[in-house]
Amino acid sequence: MNRLIALLFFLLQMIGITAGHAAEATPSDVYAQAVRIEQEVEILRRHFEVTGKARFEAKTGDLKPRHTWAQSYVILLKLGKLRRKVGLSYIDPVGVEPTLDMPPTRSWSMTQRILNEIHIIKFYLDIPGQAPAAVPVSGKRTIDVFNKLHQISGELELLTDPATPGEVYSEAKRLNEDVDAVLRHLRIFEKAMPPLRRENLQAKDSLRAVFEVLGETQRIQRLYGMETTDFKGFDTGEKAVPDDVFGMVILALAEWQRVKAQIGMTHHITVPASYEENKAPADVVQLLGYIADKLRNLKPK
Repeated sequence: MNRLIALLFFLLQMIGITAGHAAEATPSDVYAQAVRIEQEVEILRRHFEVTGKARFEAKTGDLKPRHTWAQSYVILLKLGKLRRKVGLSYIDPVGVEPTLDMPPTRSWSMTQRILNEIHIIKFYLDIPGQAPAAVPVSGKRTIDVFNKLHQISGELELLTDPATPGEVYSEAKRLNEDVDAVLRHLRIFEKAMPPLRRENLQAKDSLRAVFEVLGETQRIQRLYGMETTDFKGFDTGEKAVPDDVFGMVILALAEWQRVKAQIGMTHHITVPASYEENKAPADVVQLLGYIADKLRNLKPK
């Protein structure tokens, strides 16, 4: 009963915070909440007796709130994966309507969903402890927020195991369905064919394919007079691992939402991911290559 009361109190706190503060959220506000998430993940690590150092390399670039939102989405996906691992039902992360620009408030709201999800997992597993209230910080930039969330994502990977080609493929399918929706909206009949499947591929090949899709996405953004983001600092090249590919597909999805908003598809929320098994990098590269071919024929109308 006491745990149930604590959970209800926590949810009421989140509602109150959202109503009273989210409209004025800044990158520093989001960063302070990300630190709380980091502390909550450490509680989970101690409970599961998980040790070891997470793989982390700080990123650079002029990132926007849509990119921190995307990284928050990755964290929620990994918490869903943790749910499956401990025998709880999987919960799909929240989707969002496409916008040209995203305020930090949306990233702040995602941190609250993450904290709430961790609290629910701890409730079901009877894990004691709670992170202290957020300590206000100042002077944080969006890239600082992204890197903190990126670090947390790596910590969660120690709890859930690395991303699989099936998980990457499922997110690439979401992107493919988004592209198909745009083509239908623009009444473009595309003649692209999936490229031949190449065997014995690795994560570095999948990452190269994601950047090809990103390049075509940015070409379309420029044709519409939209700004683009330099992701060169995200290219890990020969050192690429599946989690790098996974994160970049999510970022490609975030960039694609702006195209949807630009052409008036502001109520078209990307479909949830399907559960994919028995996939290899060859399948990921083939699907991403198919998407890139579709985009090459896409021109503004």
